[in-house]
Amino acid sequence: MNMYDQIERELKILVNKEQFCQMLHSYDFGKPVLQTNVYFDDDQGSVRKLGALRIRTIGEQHIFTLKIRRDSITQTELEKKIPVDSIRNIQDPEILGWLKQYGIPLTVKPFAVSQTKRYVLHLPSAELCLDETAFGAHRNYLDYEIEYEYTESHDGIEKFNRILSKIGLEYTKNAPSKLARAVSYADV
Repeated sequence: MNMYDQIERELKILVNKEQFCQMLHSYDFGKPVLQTNVYFDDDQGSVRKLGALRIRTIGEQHIFTLKIRRDSITQTELEKKIPVDSIRNIQDPEILGWLKQYGIPLTVKPFAVSQTKRYVLHLPSAELCLDETAFGAHRNYLDYEIEYEYTESHDGIEKFNRILSKIGLEYTKNAPSKLARAVSYADV
């Protein structure tokens, strides 16, 4: 049932609502998917020093994800579907092994949440995602992001810039991770 254990490379840029809508109408994205992310850590921020630990819920499906940071755009991502929405209830030996390998106790607790309406366009060597994300327990903070996620190795910055040029933008790293943004609005 392992979804994947892979390297994740992505470029992202925060935009305003008008730029987001312009990009949305420049391509055929189809219907969005609503996903809720609950982030977990201990009181010392041990997990955030490594990367991120979350459970993403899409409909009735829960996906455990552990991201280990490698550099500013690259992470090792360990991901697997699970039948529960709480770290404490996980019994899967593979996931328990990952947690043990990285020294993450089962006592980590939720500390931040985000809810994203994601539009996805599949490209030959990447996915273009438009994310409208609400942060905080009451979803009272909103931002807009365009994300270019590699599905195979190539010159992603050049291709992403061609896409962004449709709305008069050029890639500049201006988007902290959703986790970092969720932490700034944490009120779980």
